[in-house]
Amino acid sequence: MRYAKSMALTFTMCLGFASAAAAQMGMRPPQIPGEFKPVVGSGAQYEISSKKDAKMDMAYAIVGNENVDGAEGFWMEIRMLNGRSEGMIMKELMVMTGETPGPRRMIMQMPGRPPMEMPMGMMSGMMKNMPKHTATENGPGHGMGEKVGTETVTVPAGTFVCDHYRSQTDHGPADFWISTKVAPYGLVKMASADTTMVLQKVLTNETSQIKGEPQKMNFPGMPH
Repeated sequence: MRYAKSMALTFTMCLGFASAAAAQMGMRPPQIPGEFKPVVGSGAQYEISSKKDAKMDMAYAIVGNENVDGAEGFWMEIRMLNGRSEGMIMKELMVMTGETPGPRRMIMQMPGRPPMEMPMGMMSGMMKNMPKHTATENGPGHGMGEKVGTETVTVPAGTFVCDHYRSQTDHGPADFWISTKVAPYGLVKMASADTTMVLQKVLTNETSQIKGEPQKMNFPGMPH
């Protein structure tokens, strides 16, 4: 029971930092800005910096796919590479229904522990309290506002030709640079008044880093 509660708490804390990079753009963590275009084996590693938190490196990778009730689903893995939750891995089964993919399963693993699968009841409850993904009226930017233009951007991962979007938020403008060469969301760089997110590395030939058979989270008070 204590371990399952610890997993749930740690998961919430991890999403808390991710939301610093996305909440002001109206996005639902752990997604990042951009249109979801999964390619199995592909991924991206980012450095996220916030005035309210220390720097953190996170990686997003598409590590598999499967059919779910006639719809195509992709397993997206989110890895905490440093910071408070270094070594934690979260894996979501994102099902392509309509324009916005929705999570159907979620598995987490902490260092030295077996993987745990979150009950759908708890997962749905947490998602209700997180910022929602909203589609933009300006094409494929998905929640990123108006297109400013096309620019060449150099980041640690290399140089990319990007579409530049700008969104007005309660905290001021937020800018996004998007490239078709980066999966799964296309994000190369994001910058706002208090948060930056920069592509460190493009990942290839990715497979899941979760090891072992997932166990069900199950203890009194946990919704199912």
